[in-house]
Amino acid sequence: MPSETPAPLEITPALLVGFEPERILSESTMTGSTFIFGTLAGQQAIIHVQKTVMVGKDAEDALKLLENVKLLLENAPYYSAHVWTKADPSNPDYIVKIICPATADHIKKYSIQERYVVRETAEVYEQLVRPYIEEMSISKIGWVFEILEGRKEAERVYYRSEGDDGFVILPDLKWDETTENALYLTCLVQDRSIKSLRDLKPSHIPLLKNIREKAAAEANRRFGVDAGKLRLFVHYHPTYYHFHVHIVHIRHDNLFGQVAGQAHLLDDLISLLELSPADGPSLLARKSFTYTLGVEHRLFPLMLKAGAVLGSPITITDAEAKAEPISATPVNPAVSTPSLGAAEPATDLEVPEAKRPRI
Repeated sequence: MPSETPAPLEITPALLVGFEPERILSESTMTGSTFIFGTLAGQQAIIHVQKTVMVGKDAEDALKLLENVKLLLENAPYYSAHVWTKADPSNPDYIVKIICPATADHIKKYSIQERYVVRETAEVYEQLVRPYIEEMSISKIGWVFEILEGRKEAERVYYRSEGDDGFVILPDLKWDETTENALYLTCLVQDRSIKSLRDLKPSHIPLLKNIREKAAAEANRRFGVDAGKLRLFVHYHPTYYHFHVHIVHIRHDNLFGQVAGQAHLLDDLISLLELSPADGPSLLARKSFTYTLGVEHRLFPLMLKAGAVLGSPITITDAEAKAEPISATPVNPAVSTPSLGAAEPATDLEVPEAKRPRI
């Protein structure tokens, strides 16, 4: 049965001009992007504004469209200048991504927050994390099912197969779908029983190998990217608990989601499953995982009580207070919570450092 999803907005210049910004949630000078919280069409919203990437021939062509030059530095042989170009319909200036309505979870995710290292044992997972995942409303990932069932984004899908061993490959929203070196695809599996890499078993090895093969084939067929130029990895914890694989060009500059402890190479997962016993829990189910967790993540107070947070000076009371919704508007449990990328941005574990001024 289809999950409840918010009514779609008609994204027009007039709608975006009416956005009422309240504060900057986070920003990155590395990626030239900013997450802004405010009100859009009478609803809480987050708008992500990012300069488009310019490489290769686009950069060459831009020099032919110069309209004005302001010299900043002249110290031969070195020069620096600000330049303005004529409008070019083939090359947009910005990429804008929108979450509307935005829930408290969205706001926390894209806000700067204190982080601590957490060591999650198999026991902590079974006692705390698994119940946390299983208690989540299915509506939070309704947008994933919309894609898997072909009701949304069907025209963007590069590859689709059905059944429990099937999956869908499509471009991640973090990619502009043109810059080869920034290639970023996402693979969503059809099997809804796999919430995270903890649920993987040796019986899933053929599925994972097929994902690896098809991802390489699509990247090569569509964009001429060789398999040796791709990095396939899985997040733990993920942004959303439906198993998916990130497929990224190795020259991609945004490494926030590829840090140790958070990103686990698909090849390594396959290897661990091959070493796992055919019967009983896999090595992925039995091993401990060490990663960083933000204090506003809903898991943080649970981990703190369990003693899984390493060297934390924060008190349980403080953590519980920080874990409360930071929005004055009640969270609507029927609203799904996709990220700004994959529909998947940065995960809860990968928000870049930034200031948080008001605007």
